[in-house]
Amino acid sequence: MSKSIIIVGSTGTGKTTFVKDILKGVNIPLFIYDVNNEYSEFPNTNKNNFDFKKFTIDANTKINTCIVYEEATIFFSHGGSTDYVRSQLVRKRHTKNLFVFNFHALHQVPMYLLDFCDLLVIKKTKDNSKLIFDKFKYNENIIEAYQAIKEDGNKYAQRLILDIN
Repeated sequence: MSKSIIIVGSTGTGKTTFVKDILKGVNIPLFIYDVNNEYSEFPNTNKNNFDFKKFTIDANTKINTCIVYEEATIFFSHGGSTDYVRSQLVRKRHTKNLFVFNFHALHQVPMYLLDFCDLLVIKKTKDNSKLIFDKFKYNENIIEAYQAIKEDGNKYAQRLILDIN
């Protein structure tokens, strides 16, 4: 499948529900960092591996697998895991893996991760607007989507961006 999807939204905005909808449509093995045990309905997942470093090392061995980083911020706030994730994304076409990353805030998404992203889903966040405008000042698509979501009264509002860069 060779895709990378990033979903960003505050708690309770439907990130996990969005991911579950994706998972219902894939016919490949699942490898999920599920520290909150939210994916119990999906068989053959890695539900009990709460060691994020071990998870990223194990994910590096996967081929033709849907790899879900449910709490993605954990992986990018600890330096060692970042290299493993970057390696996975660089090789995604060859491994045929589908990657899904859930973040709570847009400012937490590493810029280089967007280089590998095929779909960015922005939901409501509690981001500081100035931080978002500074970080993404060269990306009109992200700024416009962020502003539209912020102004939307629907708690579950979202914007999908295919043209990230």
